[in-house]
Formats: sequence, structure tokens, C-alpha cells
Amino acid sequence: MGLLHPALMWLGVAGSIPIIIHLFNRQRYKRIRWAAMEWLLAAMKKTRRRMQIENLILLAIRVLVLVLLASALARPFMKSAMAAPFAESNTHVVVVMDVSYSMDYRGASRDSTPLEKARQVALGILNDLKTTEADRFSLILLTDTPNAAIGEPSSRVDLGRQIVGDAVATDQGTSIPRTMELVRDALKKSTNFTKKVFLITDNQRHAWSVPEKERTRVAELFKEISELTTPNGGGIILHDVGGNVVDNVAVVDLAPAPGTKVISTDRSVEFVAVLRNYGPMQVSGATMNVFIDGSKQGSFQVTVPAHDKVTQEFHHTFREDGPHAIAVELDADALSHDNRRSLAVDVREALKVLVVNGQKGTTFQTDEVAALKAALNPSIDQRERVDIYSINEVLENGFAREDVRKYDLVVLANLETISQEEVAAIEEFVKAGGGVMVLLGAKVEAFTWNQAAWRSGEGFLPCELDKPAGFAGNTDVTRMTGIDYTHPALEFFAKTPTLKPSLTKLLVSQWFAVKVGDPRPEVRILASLHVAGAEPAPLFIERRMGRGRVLLCTTAADYEWGLMPKVPGYVMLFDQLAQYLAAPPQRFRNITVGEPIEYTLKLNEYAKSFTVITPRQNRSSVAPQRAGEHAFYLSFAGTTDSGLYSLERDPQEGETQPTLLTWYAVNVDPEEGFVEKMTEPELRSMYPQFKFTYVEQGTGKEIQQIAVKAPASNVWKYLVGAILGLLVLETWLAQMFGAKR
Repeated sequence: MGLLHPALMWLGVAGSIPIIIHLFNRQRYKRIRWAAMEWLLAAMKKTRRRMQIENLILLAIRVLVLVLLASALARPFMKSAMAAPFAESNTHVVVVMDVSYSMDYRGASRDSTPLEKARQVALGILNDLKTTEADRFSLILLTDTPNAAIGEPSSRVDLGRQIVGDAVATDQGTSIPRTMELVRDALKKSTNFTKKVFLITDNQRHAWSVPEKERTRVAELFKEISELTTPNGGGIILHDVGGNVVDNVAVVDLAPAPGTKVISTDRSVEFVAVLRNYGPMQVSGATMNVFIDGSKQGSFQVTVPAHDKVTQEFHHTFREDGPHAIAVELDADALSHDNRRSLAVDVREALKVLVVNGQKGTTFQTDEVAALKAALNPSIDQRERVDIYSINEVLENGFAREDVRKYDLVVLANLETISQEEVAAIEEFVKAGGGVMVLLGAKVEAFTWNQAAWRSGEGFLPCELDKPAGFAGNTDVTRMTGIDYTHPALEFFAKTPTLKPSLTKLLVSQWFAVKVGDPRPEVRILASLHVAGAEPAPLFIERRMGRGRVLLCTTAADYEWGLMPKVPGYVMLFDQLAQYLAAPPQRFRNITVGEPIEYTLKLNEYAKSFTVITPRQNRSSVAPQRAGEHAFYLSFAGTTDSGLYSLERDPQEGETQPTLLTWYAVNVDPEEGFVEKMTEPELRSMYPQFKFTYVEQGTGKEIQQIAVKAPASNVWKYLVGAILGLLVLETWLAQMFGAKR
């Protein structure tokens, strides 16, 4: 026997109220003898005994009603088996069914997939519900972007059965911590007496992993869910429907060869596919097919050692510029979702760079950007010169007339001021994925730049400009220190240790002092300058803004503020920085399942309607959205399938065919292909706050079902019925007794 709200039993003292009223009424009248009434007293003595008994009966009924009312409010219940015949099921069940792509794994036995077993378990749970009484359920589909298919407590078992029966393995990964947030929300909405969670998954190790900084928050989440389900016979039941065999080879990466800056026409380009064997046995003679723009271009026989990776290189020469799609595919195995990987690339002649020159000089040494341009496209023999960057140089007064959206990189070199319109164009460009390099110098007006481009941290500048510092006229120099070789722009030097000294040999005489302020996640210092007797002065500071990056160089790129161009490391440094900032758009064209497709329209691409074509050849219309005063972008969130998506502009006036703007390669998360299970002891050790019952369902063919109903009788309902009966009885007796008097 137990009480859901034991504190409310104190209301039982209200049962003394009728007794107090009765005793009080007995003392409120003064007795006066009256001769005319004496004869009536004699008659009343004959019925006095009967009236006292009647009053006591009514008093007892009224006291009992108040006591029973307090008991009913306290919600008593019994858990014993003897109470089962009187019990009414009042359970809220949250069914969580894994539909990630690892659930489609069909092992060596080929008898059934984990998803097929999960359906049987889920249907058994739903069939056990008694929604004609008070049982309710919620249904959540488990992926790395979980979906509350039935989020509110529902009695629509027929709808639940339909969703479970129609569920198929998606191309998405798994995140149990994200899914459990939806579970917590569903439990908090429930008013049922008992709460249970049925987690049906292949219990993949990857599904439980979270970054170390998130571990505490996730542990608190699991503890909260355990506390919500523990009382009144509830709990968490983990149905492990995964197998014990790991046998899977996957394509985990596809990219241009390292060092490929631009993919150009009529030049052989090397691509690298990475294959991973998750299983314990070597796989020999696996066939990898290569497709370019949908046409098969070749195949390779690959051997992948157990628990290892191999790379397979292949080459292709593109004859036409524009968007292209590459794909590699393995023969079918136990898990087909990760056998194919795609890559979207933009083929072009060169990366487009806009250089805004703030100080045009008459010689190589006096021109602000002459050394920088030579560093970006160096060549000993001009007859064999191959320009990686297509540079368009304009003066400061011509910057406003340029459409920055046509470029991959914008370099602002020693500009005296910058207007609000130019700042707005730059910020729209960066947020859309563009790269900007800001080089300072003697002409820069710090106050104007801070007002326009810093704006107390709201502008595109990564920090506030102070004033020039150092040694005027190159009378002395300093060197770089605190170089962050882990940064993608500088990791080239870390991979080739012999090149590291080339950076420390760069000589700087003057620089702008800056105020970086408190650390911000979007701001990162790449390198500083050694200053004798003082803190290092930041030299390269990066700010991430939207999908793009801004890099501030606090010195000049010419000979005015140092001797950097005289050192060979200058060419390598600025080439790597420019390559990092001007990375081709394919870094945004290659995404993971579930991530949105986003595209910033160029000035000549605008139209009222566009179409996205999915790998299943479904067509979705997309309308442009305004991203700023002059910018528009497209967004499409329906990337539920892996494969190639094409973005087309619908035919305009005078056109008969749509125009292909670009390809998007949407790939699965390769970690999901590692179907190794998390063991029960490991899980309990990782999250000791997570209280669950473990049920192994993966190794046997018979599905073990766990009863939904908790053996607890709802005594309070019977008490309410008794109260109503007593009230009716009290009313009837009061009328009957009164009629006799």
C-alpha cells in the first residue's frame, strides 16, 4: 500500500468538523421550564432514543465522507498481486525506435535486420497498451536528427502501428543523447500514473558518444529521465536488437588530392577515395567503380586489411568548366548505405581574387600589392606560367563599383577608410562563404575603420585597431612567435618541419597594435610578433563570420613596414593563407545527410523560382530569400537521402531548358557504418546515472516482450465512488428521518 500524495492525508482532520459542530450546538440553548410544554416533553421522551441514534448515524456518515475525501486526494494505491483484479492500467509509454542506417545491417546469417526485429518489439509494446482505460503512448524515431512522430500522449494505437510498420532505415546517423531530449519532453507532458521508456536500438557504440565537454550535460539528462520513470513501477527498458558480428567495408571519404588548389579544365586532376574495413577479416578484390557526371569512367580492385583503411587514387581531366559530380561505389555488402560516396566540384580556370590597392606605387618595392600578387602566382619561366589565381586589381576609389560576389577572395590592402555600403557588401559576402584578407599600413585611419568595420565586435573586423607600433623606417625588425601550426592555413608547415624556420625568418618592423579583448569562439590568433619587454603583438587574427572567414594582418604586405617579401617563406605563407580563405565553394557543396542546402545567388543568377532535384528524382521548388540589401540566397532542408542533388534555375524568358547552377553531394556519416555494439557494463560505467533494464534481442530469433502494465490498483477511484454513495445515502436518510419527526 502506498500514497501518491501522502501530505494530503492531513486533510482527514476535517472529519472532526461535524463532531465539533454537533457538540457546539448542544450547548448553545438555555433551558427554561414552561408549564404549557410539559405535556410535550412526556411524548418526546418516547422518541428521544430513536432520534439520538438517527443523528449519530448522520454524523458518522458526514465524518466518513470527509475522511474518505482526504484519502482519495492522497491517491492511495496497492502494488501487490492481490490488487491486480482491481487495477486499471494508467501508463504512459514512450517508444523510441532506431531508424538510422546501421539498423539495415544484414549479417552473415542474412535472417533479419535489426530494424525488422525493432518493428516486432515496437508492435508488441503497442499491442499491450490498454488505451480504453488510461494508457497513452508517444513514438520517437531515433536518428542524429530525431523525429517525434507522435510527441503528445496519444491513444491512437492504430496510427502508431502504421508508423512503425512503414518505418524504413534512413540514411541518417544515430545520436541517443539528442533523442533523449525529446523523450524527456514527452515524459514531462504526461499525467499518467506510471511512465516507461522503451529504447529499441542496435546499441551502436557510436550512438552513445558525445564530446567530452557535453558529457556532464548528457549525464544530467539521463539522470532526469531515470527520475521521471522510476516511481510507481515505471522504468527504462533498453532492447538491444543489434547482432554481434561486424562485417562492413565503407567508402568513408572522397576528395581532391591534398594540395589541389583549383580544379581546372584540360588538366589532369587527382582524386583520392578512402575505404575502411570495419570487420575482423581482410576483404580482397573489392570492386570500386568510379562515376563522373553519372557515367562510369573506370573500376579498381581493392584489398582492404581487417580494421584498417586504404586509399585509392584516380585521375580525370575535365573538358568543360562549371559544376561536376564525382562518385565512387563499392559492390554490395552487409550494409549498402555507406558503399557509395559523392563529391561535387566546381571546375574553373582559376580562383578569382579582387585586390583593392590602397597605395599604388611606381615600382615593385613601393606598390602596396605588387609583392603579394607575385607571391600568389609565382613562376620562374613566364612562358610556362600557370596562374592559380585570377587577380583583378582596383584602386581604393574603385572598390564601391565592384560586385564582390563574383570573387572567391577579396584583399583590402592599406585602405585609408571604408564606407558603410562597402562594409555591408563585405559582410554579406563573408556570411555567404567568401574570404577576406585585410592588410594594414600607414594610410589606415583606425578611428574610421573601428566605427565602420569593428562596431564593438559586431562588424567583420576580428578586433579593434589601436595605433601603429614598432620601428619606423625599418631601423629594426622583429620576428614571428606563437605560431598556431594546428590551424588549417598553417598545417602545411607542420607537415613539412623543414619549412617551419621559413616563417620565423619573416622580418617585420612596424605593425598596428590591436585590442583583441576577451576570448571569443569565432576569433583565433594564428601568429604574433615578438616584442621585447612586452606581450607578443598579434600579427594574424582570424574571425569566422557565417560560412566565411576574415583574416586581419596587422602589418603591410610590402616593403614599407618590413622585409617580409625578401624571404622565401613569404610566398609560401601568403599562398597558404589565400588558399585557405579562397577555398572553392565545393566545401559548402559537400554536406552530410540532414544538413541544409544553401546557395548564395550571384547578380546574374537571380530568378523568381528554382528547383532542387533529389537522388530519387523528386523535384522541389525553392524561392529566393533576401540575405541583405542586395543579396539573395536559396535554402533547402529536405536532404534526407544520400546522393547527388542538383540545383537548377527554372527557364527564364527566351529559355527552353533549366540552367544547372551547381551540384550538391550529400553523404552519410561514415561513423554510423561501424556497427560494433556498446556492451551493457560499458554503458552502465559510462553513464552510472542512467537506470535501465537491459534486454538482449539481437542474438536470438524469438523476440522477448516486456509487459507494459504495472501491477498497481487505483484505490482512489473506488474511494470517490464510496464518497458519492455515502452522500446519496446521507441525503436519503436525512429526508426519511425528518419525515418521521
